[in-house]
Amino acid sequence: MATTPERIALGRIGRSHGVTGAFRVWPYADDFERFTRLRQVVLTRGNKTLAAVVRSVQILPDCVLIQTEEVTRPEDVATWLGGDLEIAAEERAKPPDGEFFHDQIIGLRVETTDGQLVGTITGIIEAPASDVYVCRDGDREFLIPAVDVFIQSIDPAGGRMVIAPIPGMVD
Repeated sequence: MATTPERIALGRIGRSHGVTGAFRVWPYADDFERFTRLRQVVLTRGNKTLAAVVRSVQILPDCVLIQTEEVTRPEDVATWLGGDLEIAAEERAKPPDGEFFHDQIIGLRVETTDGQLVGTITGIIEAPASDVYVCRDGDREFLIPAVDVFIQSIDPAGGRMVIAPIPGMVD
């Protein structure tokens, strides 16, 4: 998945379907309905990109079938096979209040409630009970469960997360 600050990857481009250049997309998220609202997309593979107008979308049980104005032959689909289907970052759906996309969390500066700098979020581990933020300060690494008892506030615009650690969490 190749998400950039300008574009967000929605899914991996799969093989063609039929002879009209329609192609399968394997979504990276569970919201397949999101694809029915797409009007403009960008196909990417390596350094190649193609801006495309969406002609039709069909939701299948395990993927999405997309037809664009620009990709009209199975041979065209082969060019993009294994690449990403992306949209402009400003067009992505908004998360519910109090929830954030991973790219909004990674890179945040982490401070304790008393202002002590802990480090920077460098990754997120998706665990069954809750995500765990990986916070690094040089060679030191801290794992912070993404639960309300520890996370006091998240401010992506301000580049900051405030935590209330328990003893030993960030020592």
